[in-house]
Amino acid sequence: MTSTARSTGISALALAIGITLTGMVPSLAQGTGQIVTQQFSNGGIYEGTMKGGKPHGEGRFTLPNGYEYDGAWVDGERSGQGVAKFVDGSVYEGAFQNGKPDGQGQIALLDGSVISGSWIDGKLDGEGTATYADGSIYEGDFQDNKRHGQGIWTSADGYIYEGAWDNGVRSGEAKITYPDGSVYEGEMLADQRNGQGKLTIPDGFSYDGAWVSDQMSGFGTVNYVNGDVYEGTLVTGKRDGNGKMTYANGDIYEGTFKNDHRHGQGKFTGADGYSYEGAWADGVHQGEGMLTYPDGSTYTGMFEANLPHGQGRIEYADGSSYEGNWARGVIDGEGTSTRPDGTTYAGMFRNGQQHGQGKLTAPDGYTYEGGWRNGKRTGQGTASYPNGTVYDGNFAEDLFNGQGTITIPEQLTYAGNWVDGQITGEGKATYENGAVYEGSFKEGKRHGQGTLSYATGESLSGIWKDGAIDESAESAPEEPVQDEENVSEDAPAGE
Repeated sequence: MTSTARSTGISALALAIGITLTGMVPSLAQGTGQIVTQQFSNGGIYEGTMKGGKPHGEGRFTLPNGYEYDGAWVDGERSGQGVAKFVDGSVYEGAFQNGKPDGQGQIALLDGSVISGSWIDGKLDGEGTATYADGSIYEGDFQDNKRHGQGIWTSADGYIYEGAWDNGVRSGEAKITYPDGSVYEGEMLADQRNGQGKLTIPDGFSYDGAWVSDQMSGFGTVNYVNGDVYEGTLVTGKRDGNGKMTYANGDIYEGTFKNDHRHGQGKFTGADGYSYEGAWADGVHQGEGMLTYPDGSTYTGMFEANLPHGQGRIEYADGSSYEGNWARGVIDGEGTSTRPDGTTYAGMFRNGQQHGQGKLTAPDGYTYEGGWRNGKRTGQGTASYPNGTVYDGNFAEDLFNGQGTITIPEQLTYAGNWVDGQITGEGKATYENGAVYEGSFKEGKRHGQGTLSYATGESLSGIWKDGAIDESAESAPEEPVQDEENVSEDAPAGE
């Protein structure tokens, strides 16, 4: 609350002084039935009419402590209209009965406050008006000197409370208008908003729901300035517990909150088609959940700080998929990927690419098992092709490179060196017809020093160039070797 209610400022003790002059022994009496002056044993002096030895009619009474009363008396008691000046400087003017304010009256306090209304047995009781020194005003019901019942309290700064009071505090149904124009309508308890109520702020913010100890706590609806809407439970003004958040842009979150953040289980649905359902922590995806992307791709698995992390499976809109380990939103670690054409890879990944040991299997029968680096075959591996060709050896940048052996059915087997996918360097080729060439190659052709041995036992050694023996060398036997283009032909380099 921006303002606090003042006390009535009335000293109950001062108003309850039930001074009675009966029984006091007069020290001096003058006159009978007329205006007299009489001093009593307590030091008080009475000047006025008397009856039967008691003040009766109109008279003025003073005490040494400064108390004064001037008005009507009945049988020694202040009764009727009168004016009382109390020792604290307060002045009461109005009706008395049996020595106490009773009926309509007004008291002016030393600080400038003025309170008028109905009095019973020395206390404010009934309707009244209090104007305080600070400029605040109360108009309404009193009981036992306290605001009680219905009343309006207006402070100098513009705060207005209109509603129920209980024993001096604001309790019950009420309407509060704050200096900034904000308005609260609802229940109050012990000077605080408590129960059901609605707060509306000029900037467009509003809350309609439960309050506890002047705080938005319990179930309610919040309308934010930017157009967002929250329906659910709050604790001390923050979203906490189950709730639904509808954003101005069309996004929706429905689930649990903690300390004003999405926390626990919940579902977020974006206007753009993005959605997430699962665990949250401090406003981010954390734990197990399912994420659907605008293009229709889905990820199911573990999250950390809004990103896939740990074990998870993603199914892409084009039909491809991956299941395995993730690190901060990137495929990383061991897993299995499947392409739309059915090609699968099972093995290690790094930064979203095949990296480490793994096996790739294509629907046409092609397989590769071995080392990978940045998505390319690198290191030791074995590639098997649909036609039965098998290469077992070293790879670099997706090409045969280094030492390796290739077997091509019904053609040849070559074991030796490779450079950038080409048979280059020292090696041995064994042909289907039994011929064997052992020596140097260049780009798939016999080139350099080498020996070609035939199944007949004959052989041809010398310098070779572009697949043929140098002209200065001996003539080859009449029986030809298998077409050497089978050796110079580029090795299979793909899937």
